[in-house]
Amino acid sequence: MHLHSDLSQIAGLFALASLLSLTMTGGVVYYLSQRMTAPLREMKQVALRIAQGDFDQRVTIKTHDELGALGETFNYMVQELGSTDQLRRDFVANVSHDLRSPLTSLHGFVTAFLDDAIPNERKRSSLMVMQEQTERMIKLVNDLLDMARIEAGQLEIHSVRFNVSELVRQVVARMEPAWVKKQVTVDILSDEAQDIYVYADPDRIDQVIVNLLHNAIQFSSPQSSVDVIVQTRAQAVIAIRDHGPGIRQEEMASIWERFYKADRARTQRAGTGLGLSIVKHILDLHHSPIDVKSEVENGTIFTFTLPLAPDRIKTPDRP
Repeated sequence: MHLHSDLSQIAGLFALASLLSLTMTGGVVYYLSQRMTAPLREMKQVALRIAQGDFDQRVTIKTHDELGALGETFNYMVQELGSTDQLRRDFVANVSHDLRSPLTSLHGFVTAFLDDAIPNERKRSSLMVMQEQTERMIKLVNDLLDMARIEAGQLEIHSVRFNVSELVRQVVARMEPAWVKKQVTVDILSDEAQDIYVYADPDRIDQVIVNLLHNAIQFSSPQSSVDVIVQTRAQAVIAIRDHGPGIRQEEMASIWERFYKADRARTQRAGTGLGLSIVKHILDLHHSPIDVKSEVENGTIFTFTLPLAPDRIKTPDRP
């Protein structure tokens, strides 16, 4: 009997000890799980608020382990999303302004023509203004379409052998109304007696030169000059140099970003901030580097290179 009683007491003690152990273990596990999952729950709540458009949210980082690293990465992601959202808002505002201005101008002129309120001697100049505003909208729309193709990975390069010297001459001649109106002189400089042939996509390189030259003219002061330099080294070198206000060093890293716009105080028509980004993407697709050097009040020079065609230099065809 005593042995049976002792065994019963021992069994009871074991049961009590097991219960206490399980309770304590459960409590510790619950505490640790709550502590470990708390940052994840916080991230979930913050993510829900971010999904509603509140990009000021951040998670609190209390540890330096893997969860802490995850929290830092999460906060960095939110910061980038907030920056992108702000750029998007600014871009929509800029595009709306850039579209509204020429549309308002066109609407005013069309209304004046319909009301026969424009004297005959002013009709030609009014039509020229309407043409300029129309071309401005076309450029904006084309830039938007190109950026959409770039983001979708649909911008293709079709490289052929072509005369880049002749292309530069054509672009400068085509843009003459723009630089004459700005009272800027555009000079083509070359140390080559013969034209230079390269292997690239002529339509896209045309677009690069147009954007860089337009940018140089835009930021040039009246009575100043813009130089378009065409040279050969190991590759063909094309440079566009202006003598405008230059670019501040703190802006240099940002000029290639989509929607980035220089200080509005430097120009009345700052554009939409897509031109240089498109230039960079086109040259990246050509695997061609582009370099920019600038000093405040001393101008800016953009320089890019293109591979020379196998028979790279040919005497231009002339009658």
